[in-house]
Amino acid sequence: MLAKLKEYIVVCIHGTTPLAGADLANLQERIASSKPHYWEELEPGIIAVYFAIRRGGRTRSLKLTASLGTLKKPDTVFHDIGVGRAVGELVTETNWYGKIITAPFGDAVNQAMKKAREDAAKSNGTSETVDNPKS
Repeated sequence: MLAKLKEYIVVCIHGTTPLAGADLANLQERIASSKPHYWEELEPGIIAVYFAIRRGGRTRSLKLTASLGTLKKPDTVFHDIGVGRAVGELVTETNWYGKIITAPFGDAVNQAMKKAREDAAKSNGTSETVDNPKS
């Protein structure tokens, strides 16, 4: 297969506290129910979810971010998760049926990750930024 540029919405979830068991299953269930075109755990605590814009991705990504917003309640394990969203062209490889084979990559993934980290830092009550962390 050949790699192609396609426009995606990337939703990144950044958890500062590692999730396990039922909490992780709850998060994965919300991701799966949004019917993304692809999702992966980039690092422990960081999940990237990809939605193709032309196939209902806008609506699905908004539903996922709203669903994640309801999880962010004080005194829960999800109180400090950060959610970031970015739109852009990503390089992706698909099979003959249009199913993504390898994780899309491009600048939108980095932008979504940065926004999610900043949102998580804001949820934690710290004023750290990704570019200038406090020493």
